[in-house]
Amino acid sequence: RPPAVPPCRPSAAAHAAMAAASAAGAMARGLRGATFAAARQGVWQRCVCAAPAQARCLSSLTVESLRAPVYEKVPIIQEDPSVVLAEMPSLVLGGAPPVRSTSSKVAGISLDQPIVVEESSSPSAGTSAASSWGMTMPETRFGELSNGVRIAAVDRKGMCASVGLFVHTGSRYEKAESACIPHALELMAFRSSAHLTHLRTLKTLEQLGAAASCRVGREDILYQFDALREYVPVVLPLMLANVLCPSILEEEIQAARDTAVEMRQGLEENTEGLLCELLHVAAYKGNTLGHSLYAEEEDVSKFTIENLNAYIRRACRPERLIVVGVNVGFEDLCKWTARSFAEFDGLTQAQKQLPAIEPPEQAVYTGGDFRLERPNPLCHLMLGWEVEGGWNGTMLAAVTVLQMFLGGGGSFSTGGPGKGMHTRLYTAVLNRHHWVESCQASSVMYADSGLFTIYATLVPQYAGDFVGVIARIFKGLTQISPDELQRAKNALKSSIHMNLEMRAVMMEDIGRQLILSGKVGTTQEFGSMVDAVTVEDLLNVLRSCLKTEPTVVAFGAVEKALATEVPAYEQIKKVMQQSCP
Repeated sequence: RPPAVPPCRPSAAAHAAMAAASAAGAMARGLRGATFAAARQGVWQRCVCAAPAQARCLSSLTVESLRAPVYEKVPIIQEDPSVVLAEMPSLVLGGAPPVRSTSSKVAGISLDQPIVVEESSSPSAGTSAASSWGMTMPETRFGELSNGVRIAAVDRKGMCASVGLFVHTGSRYEKAESACIPHALELMAFRSSAHLTHLRTLKTLEQLGAAASCRVGREDILYQFDALREYVPVVLPLMLANVLCPSILEEEIQAARDTAVEMRQGLEENTEGLLCELLHVAAYKGNTLGHSLYAEEEDVSKFTIENLNAYIRRACRPERLIVVGVNVGFEDLCKWTARSFAEFDGLTQAQKQLPAIEPPEQAVYTGGDFRLERPNPLCHLMLGWEVEGGWNGTMLAAVTVLQMFLGGGGSFSTGGPGKGMHTRLYTAVLNRHHWVESCQASSVMYADSGLFTIYATLVPQYAGDFVGVIARIFKGLTQISPDELQRAKNALKSSIHMNLEMRAVMMEDIGRQLILSGKVGTTQEFGSMVDAVTVEDLLNVLRSCLKTEPTVVAFGAVEKALATEVPAYEQIKKVMQQSCP
């Protein structure tokens, strides 16, 4: 089945926690995603903290201050197939399992008996052993194939590996009429290729115990798999085959058309995902980030062999591909990636002869209003404003701390630390107004723009009152105690570290950061950015956002009665601009 529509969040670990717990992803789905989702699944920048707090300004807290990664050159060499096959892991995809050796030291010892471990007499032996088992900080290394493919790997010595292929393309880089083609690629992922048929691909992944998936974004497409690290040489070519040698059969395209229609029809079941999609369409009307992420029913006719082949040749060039691995050796990942491309070196060379890809258009934020009446006992309301500069702007750290400070949650989200019980939206909205079912602040970041949002579900006749409540919350941000600010910072940094413990989140975080800025920050660097944020920074960010045109999306019981409908767009705009602290 196709993946569920993601919630409004930035993609990634740094992108994950930072957005609040855009947990997007941690500072990336932390600074995509708690989505910044997220997640997507991304961490930040180096901060100069030598100056006193009073002298710091937002302009010094940008991703530009991060050091660019140093890439090791990796040649693509044509090798004898027998040499490559000799290094492949032994696989048993059918028949009787191999007879395992019984020469182990623990063979024959039952579970109720102790195992004697020989202790080393050297005092330093314990220290060296601890270091070899991951007591030191794992290093992220970067490589670049001779054809331009970039590689990043960090080995945390885990048994399972997460490997992803990021394609720097998406709906924002297409014209409105062809923005559906990236979604078609998602639906065609891991199907027939020059290596294996669709059925054999699925059976191979199944018998290896590997999990493979694909998700499409506005700025990237991510193919990924999780498998035991010794099986990476087997699964990696199957993943790269999605862009190197897909068969693109007519019957598989028809299946993708059917899935796209079903997906669109079921989109309203994921209300938050639907509102996030509508928010982008309204906020960037008719350009770049406003192009629909998912194909409409009338778009499926554009899913053709010719269109997909042309798009892969044009958009999936080697210089736009990034392979990221976690819990896999850097040398191994470089070697097997180079071997996968060596087989199709002629194809990649032909792609270089195509006209150069034009620089992407700047995202133009327009703001807007979209309301969708549906049978629903509640009104779902999402308010959004632009964060100028997005991931590469000056407000990244501050807007993420602001999001964490506002926090929020559901009216039944009770008990335990870390549930947002002390955030401003919880104490001033959910605890005081019984007609608010849920209220949450979030953000999503792109390379040159971003969105700061408030999403709430509420009893419809109180929609007008809710707008006034949020306005008072914003106006009251001049009263932020040092304890509240520090609590938000601590929660954000905790979210970043927690999300980056997951290998898949770390993989997506590294890839998203390379897509967004070409740089990868560490948790320490992002932590320094968070620590440098002041109350004045939060107020400046909020003032900057409220100066932009608001984006209003309402779904469900939008017009229960004339006197209780969601306020008019101009009225919401006026109230919010007057709420500027």
